[in-house]
Amino acid sequence: MLELFLLFALLPVAAASGWWLARRRDSGRRKRDLVLSSNYFRGLNYLLNEQPDKAIEVFLQIAEINQDTVETHLALGNLFRRRGEMDKAIRFHKHIISRPSLTEEQRSQALLELGEDYMRAGLLDRAEKLFAQLLEMDPRAQLPARQLLDIYQQEKDWAQAIERSRHLADDSPRTQQLVAQFYCELAQQALDQGDAELVRKHLRQARRCDPPSARPRLLEGELRWREQRWQDALDCYLEACRLDRDCVVLVLDRVVACHRQLDSLDLLEAWLSELVEEGKLTTPALVLAELRAQRDPGQAVDFLLDYLSHRPTVRGLECLMKLLHDHDLGLEQIGPELIRDLMQRLSEGQPIYRCNHCGFSGSAYHWLCPSCRRWNTTRVISGVLGE
Repeated sequence: MLELFLLFALLPVAAASGWWLARRRDSGRRKRDLVLSSNYFRGLNYLLNEQPDKAIEVFLQIAEINQDTVETHLALGNLFRRRGEMDKAIRFHKHIISRPSLTEEQRSQALLELGEDYMRAGLLDRAEKLFAQLLEMDPRAQLPARQLLDIYQQEKDWAQAIERSRHLADDSPRTQQLVAQFYCELAQQALDQGDAELVRKHLRQARRCDPPSARPRLLEGELRWREQRWQDALDCYLEACRLDRDCVVLVLDRVVACHRQLDSLDLLEAWLSELVEEGKLTTPALVLAELRAQRDPGQAVDFLLDYLSHRPTVRGLECLMKLLHDHDLGLEQIGPELIRDLMQRLSEGQPIYRCNHCGFSGSAYHWLCPSCRRWNTTRVISGVLGE
């Protein structure tokens, strides 16, 4: 309420300014200006008595009288939008647009604000029409173009998103990375539909836009996996992991399965040992311990104990308890099964990934953050309860 009062309190200033200018231009407008001033105080009185709906009616009437208050009313509509009162924001901005005396700049600004109201209210089809109308009025306008791009992302219309990106006057690396993600989304759709040729086409475009991106390699690896081309799939997965170490957590199961298919577990152990030496992720150490346990459980436990002494994690302790229990190795007196169950309960429900931009976390990996809707900001969580 305080925000509304402060904004409404500025309206008499705008009215007084208009009155003073009008008095200089035309003394015949004095009577109307006095009515205008009276209406402002009447609106403020409604506001002070906590009758915002009546105050809104008064200020909407004032908007019909005095063009000098257009910017103030636009700001008022924006305040309602920030407060989440979308019906009031839409009402204000629609009322302003209906005025025939607006300048072209004022009309464009009001249309833009109304489009943003519709977006916040979830009326994407209406917002899309308004932003498209603004682009017809000025094809070089960047704000409506970016709003349209955001709408296409929300609607998962990746083809339109790519087309709109081409019209943005921005060929920065960030924009190219964005377009690469759109092509990856199209590739994922084609992959789900079983169209291998279309998958390859979209992935070529993605790599052209963002050569260092790991995601096209992951998708290509998935395509090779489904074709049972184990070596090709493995090469793609390893390349993705080289470009982005967090991909190790995403595809390690597939990497292990490829090595099993190729009967090259020795190469797998060598690669895992390199990752353990880097010390960035816990998962490679756990997989390496499980592989070694198949040959020598005691050696695997010693390796894991040494690793956990330097990098303790709940997942590491859980893996250790599992090895001890499965191979009947020591600590029987304190109940390894009970400890293992405890570790499992501690790790259950813990988020695995977190968005670096907004902090959104969860157990599923999202290339497009569901919260802040930024691409490629999701990372593996590190720490005692994570990696």
